[in-house]
Amino acid sequence: MIDLMLQADLEDRSTIHVSPIAPETYKDHIEFDNLGGHLGYFIMRTQRSGEREIFEVLAKAPTFDAASDLFDLIVAAHRR
Repeated sequence: MIDLMLQADLEDRSTIHVSPIAPETYKDHIEFDNLGGHLGYFIMRTQRSGEREIFEVLAKAPTFDAASDLFDLIVAAHRR
């Protein structure tokens, strides 16, 4: 899999990312393995709250094209 990535900063001090996740990162950040493993593309949000950064997986897609479509929908909704 080619490591294609997307990123957009939103007005609410959060950032939306699309990228694959390394197996180690998946184990560290996914509390319950209900996403079917580390393969695929993950749509994630990071939010800055003071000194902390909160990491959250919003969705997972099997292909970059599918993940890109979800990314576009989220970003467009926040920019209206």
